[in-house]
Amino acid sequence: MKKIFIAPIAGVTDYTYRGILEEFHPDLLFTEMVSSDALAALNDKTISQILRLRPGNGVQLFGKDVEKMLYSAKYVEKLGVKHIDINSGCPMKRVVHSGHGAALLKSPDKIKEILSTLREGLQEDTDLSIKIRVGYEKPENYIQIAKIAEEVGCSHITVHGRTRAQLYTGFADWSLIKEIKENVSIPVIGNGDIFTAEDAKEKIEYSGVDGVMLARGIFGNPWLIREIREILQYGQVKTKVTAEDKIDMAIHHIEEIAKDNPQREFVFDVRKHICWYLKGISNSAECKNQINRSVDYQAMVALLQELKEKIKGE
Repeated sequence: MKKIFIAPIAGVTDYTYRGILEEFHPDLLFTEMVSSDALAALNDKTISQILRLRPGNGVQLFGKDVEKMLYSAKYVEKLGVKHIDINSGCPMKRVVHSGHGAALLKSPDKIKEILSTLREGLQEDTDLSIKIRVGYEKPENYIQIAKIAEEVGCSHITVHGRTRAQLYTGFADWSLIKEIKENVSIPVIGNGDIFTAEDAKEKIEYSGVDGVMLARGIFGNPWLIREIREILQYGQVKTKVTAEDKIDMAIHHIEEIAKDNPQREFVFDVRKHICWYLKGISNSAECKNQINRSVDYQAMVALLQELKEKIKGE
C-alpha cells in the first residue's frame, strides 16, 4: 500500500486544518515546521502555543546547530511525538539565508552530523527522517544525501523534485526522484506537482516511490487524500466532490477553527482556507470578496449558506 503523507506547511497545516485532514486518514501528518532555535530559546508556555499537537502528528524541525537540533528533537519526543523530520528543503529566503532548510543541501557532511547525532540521541522507536530538494542551484548531492539517510537509519527520505533556485517555478523532476529510489533501500516519498489523483498515480507508477507527500495540492482540497486512495485501488476516482460538498466543508472549517481557538475573537488565516474551498465554484467571486473583508464567523457562515442556496437554484 502506497503511503500518503501531508507536508508541514507554514500558515496552512495548523491545528484546525490538521484535524480536517485527519478525517481523510493520511498515513502521516506533520505540524507546521518548527525552528530549533525557537524551541531552544522559548519557555514551555510559548512553545505550547506555536506547537499544538494532535495525537500521531509528526514534527519537522529546521536549523543547523547540532546541539539545538538534538535538544529540540528530544523536547518534542518528550511531548509524545514519535516521528521527527529534518527540513533540508525549505527554499524560502529568510530560512536559507540563516543556513537552514535547503541551504543544508550544500553541506552533506553537516546533514550527516545532524542526522547521526539525532539518531543516537532519540529513543529507538522514534522515527527519524529527512526532506530534501534535489539540489541548491542545480541538481547535486541528492544521491549522496539519500545514502547518508539510509546509512544513519532514517525511516524514509522525502524528495521534492525541484532545486532551491527553482522555488516553485517550472516542474518537479521526477526522474531524479526515480534515481534516488533506485539507489537506496529505505522508503522514498516523492513530492512535487501533485494536484490531482491522476498526478499521483502517474508519478508513483513512473518513479516506483513508496508514497507521496502532498503540499499545495491540499490547499482547500482535503478530498485529494481519498481520491488518491481510490485511484490507486480501483483505477479511478469513485467519489466525486460537489460544489455543495466544498461549501459544507468551508462551514465545517469555520466552526472548527472557532472551537479550537476560544481565546481569539477571530483567526484571520481562516479567510484563505475558505477562499481555497470556493475556487472553481461558479458565481462565488462576490462571496469570496466579502469573506476576505469579514471578521465575523457567523457572517461568513451566512454568506456561504446563501451561496449554497444560489447553487441549488441553478
